[in-house]
Amino acid sequence: MSEPCHPSPLLAELQRLLNAQDAIALMPTPMLDMSVGSMGVDPMASSAIVEMQGEIGTLVAQVTDADLIAAYQETGGEPCALAAETLLAEIERRNLDI
Repeated sequence: MSEPCHPSPLLAELQRLLNAQDAIALMPTPMLDMSVGSMGVDPMASSAIVEMQGEIGTLVAQVTDADLIAAYQETGGEPCALAAETLLAEIERRNLDI
């Protein structure tokens, strides 16, 4: 109940990118010409997910330590929550105390 009505800009952008990545991953695979390659493989979706992961990495790497910790605390540190895990990984990479 103590969750803020509006997440911090960092957390909002991280959640947007993670949701977009999920949406891409869950998109149905377009019908492909069977003579060209493997069925069920969409190279555009794969490259889009890799691009999203790069954007996520850049986003968390560019924020201040204080903003990073504040955004992590906003998540409540929920286990299995991708935003919390992403922020915690960057906190650990920077060797910060929370």
